[in-house]
Amino acid sequence: MQARKYEGRRLQMMASFVQGTNVLDLGFAQSPNALPAPYRTVGLDRNPPATPPTGYAEQIRGDVMTLADHLDGRQFDTVVCGELIEHLERPYDFLRGVRDVVVSGGRLVLSTPNPLGFPVVLFELTRSRRRFYTSDHRFYFTPRWVDRMLDDTGWVRKETHGVGLWLPLGIVPPCPIACSYQVIYVADRA
Repeated sequence: MQARKYEGRRLQMMASFVQGTNVLDLGFAQSPNALPAPYRTVGLDRNPPATPPTGYAEQIRGDVMTLADHLDGRQFDTVVCGELIEHLERPYDFLRGVRDVVVSGGRLVLSTPNPLGFPVVLFELTRSRRRFYTSDHRFYFTPRWVDRMLDDTGWVRKETHGVGLWLPLGIVPPCPIACSYQVIYVADRA
């Protein structure tokens, strides 16, 4: 129950940073973020959604590492990328590829788990592989390193926000970014 509330908070926060009306949601199948009108949202994912999502004008099956192959030269005002970059073997190449599908002055809204956030840090300190050690994650990124990745790939970071402290008994939203389990980065195309 708490995990769903936390996820809902993350999705709402990400939606609040969208600009323009033409949106690409990468890796949307696991947690669709149905943006309300006036957004025209295209979802792109390697896998089909478990249940048909609402609010998507189009759904494309494809690999986020080869965006140009799937989008026929289309560009978007905002690309939303939630909880995806940690799954990719080449995150720098991915961030450069996303730039090509964002209009000049467009935006990237990215979220990723924080290895310093609670409860991840507890499992890391105990070296437990029971939770927060999923087999499909390739990396964990601290907030400073995401900033560097964005800088190095041609993005201008505008804002960074923690989703909140994730506790077994509930979410405590106000906390330092370094303690937040998930962190949202808002960057504009340089």
